[in-house]
Amino acid sequence: MLIKTPTFLSAALLAGAISSQARPAAAVPTLRYSLAMPAPQTHYFEVKMELGGFPAEYTDVKMPVWAPGSYLVREYSKNVEGFQARTADGKALAFEKINKNTWRVKHPKQANFTVSYRVYAFELSVRTSFVDADHGYLNGSSVFMYPADNKMLGSTVVVQPAAGWSQVSTALRPSTGKFTYKAVSYDELADSPMEIGNHKVLEFTANGTPHQVAMYGTYQADDAKVVAEMKKVCEEAHRVVGQNPLDHYLFIVHNLERGGGGLEHLYSTTLEVGRTTYSTDAGMKSFLGLVAHEYFHLWNVKRIRPMALGPFNYDQENYTHMLWVSEGMTEYYSKQILERAGVLSKEEYLGKLANAIGEVENTPGNKVQSAAESSFDAWIKYYRPNENAANTQISYYSKGDLIGTWLDLNIAQATQGQKHLDDVFRLLYDTYYKKAGRGFTDKEYEDAVATVAGRRFDEFFQNSVYGTKTIDYATALGYAGLSLTSAPLTTSGTLGATFSNRTGKLLVTSVLRDGAAWNTGLNVNDEVLLINGVAPSEESVKSLLSGSVGNEVALQVRRDGLPRELKIKMAANTDVKYTIQPVANPTAAQQKVLAKWLGKA
Repeated sequence: MLIKTPTFLSAALLAGAISSQARPAAAVPTLRYSLAMPAPQTHYFEVKMELGGFPAEYTDVKMPVWAPGSYLVREYSKNVEGFQARTADGKALAFEKINKNTWRVKHPKQANFTVSYRVYAFELSVRTSFVDADHGYLNGSSVFMYPADNKMLGSTVVVQPAAGWSQVSTALRPSTGKFTYKAVSYDELADSPMEIGNHKVLEFTANGTPHQVAMYGTYQADDAKVVAEMKKVCEEAHRVVGQNPLDHYLFIVHNLERGGGGLEHLYSTTLEVGRTTYSTDAGMKSFLGLVAHEYFHLWNVKRIRPMALGPFNYDQENYTHMLWVSEGMTEYYSKQILERAGVLSKEEYLGKLANAIGEVENTPGNKVQSAAESSFDAWIKYYRPNENAANTQISYYSKGDLIGTWLDLNIAQATQGQKHLDDVFRLLYDTYYKKAGRGFTDKEYEDAVATVAGRRFDEFFQNSVYGTKTIDYATALGYAGLSLTSAPLTTSGTLGATFSNRTGKLLVTSVLRDGAAWNTGLNVNDEVLLINGVAPSEESVKSLLSGSVGNEVALQVRRDGLPRELKIKMAANTDVKYTIQPVANPTAAQQKVLAKWLGKA
């Protein structure tokens, strides 16, 4: 914004100007972090904050309670130890902890001071931090504190790797000095994870932008093939919105015994995958689906976002009804991108879509919780599922995926194959990210869909996004010349319960709403002692899972230390398997919609 200088000053303003010229300018605040891990086998990061130009009587420093992208209050301050504050010349300063994640440092007449503390880091996931003898990984929000009133203050970060470690990978831009980086604000620091150790770094260029892949852990793969496939996926993802907000990008990949998903960041992502993932065609496609999902987030949620998701309040939950867009439609596009890039065939894509419909429609909670409610309650439900979750909840990932399918097909149909969901994201990117520099409201999202489609879908949003009415998949797919058929998943009967013997005891682990077990009174955590008078065996357990409809099963169970007997009749399995097939003779209009939907036009 250009501000013109006035051609005259009032006497009061002139006096103020002269007075201000006579006073020395206040020091510009500065912030420098040092990150060390001198004994990594003990699982501690050591952090030092050097604060300069803070003339107040006291300064509050805070540790976030959550990590953006993972909607759960995780209480990162629980891992903080040994908090200290000192003057620039090393004298101890008084401080007090005033709430669960805030330390008040008292530094009268000491504008420059330091804060130091340790963080226990022994949870290796994409949303937490970890250090051991092999490597260090951190999410900024779980390690770095910030001055409460200066969250937008830029900072310098100096990393001191453990002895023998030679590599630091982070999306933070380098500053002067080895392993020294700069962040324009705390938001950027918190949003730039680090991998520290002796990992391998692969490189490729997509859309003219350099990309790095930090590969931690043992794995078996042809690096050239992995990089080539990732490049193909990234370039296809760029075509959705059609604008490149990047000048660099980093993938941090943890190759572990088991995979664990991913977490998006502004210029990077962290992925956890099984170390044998790359050795099979199915495994490689699964990995590329994860790449596509997290990479597409650099547009959807990191830049195209609901109002609540930035700037962040790190002290508490940030509520939104729109995670079905931010996460669900990202999941939708992960499969779309793979199909457009040729990683998935058209038939494979339709098969995955049919399975996704089955996953949602066979979940009882889909009739109880809407996609918008699932999003809003993510903080208390999604990351804390219990034995009844399937009966009361639906994932905003899976439901949002199907909402995206319906909207994409309906936009293509309404515009005679001229536009589709890509155009909605392009409009949101231009209108709210580039021009307004903010997120969008729920209504503004619906308005953007209407602008692109040339018609409104208010009834659909009200009934199937904010309500639990079943989505009309068949009509939407019909616009693209596709038929949706369904059949019983099985003709066998079911108790409507699941069991586990991992503890050496056969325990009930879930009971589905309105099933035979639900209506008869079988409980989660009941220990099955006898099945039809016989101790549980592999064969008798199989009979619990699938028998003939109407068969009566006599169970003796132990509940609260006491035996109980139940007789349960097998009921018909209500789960449905869906199939999507092209119609025999699609019309020209249907072919146009199909081509637009699958990114071929």
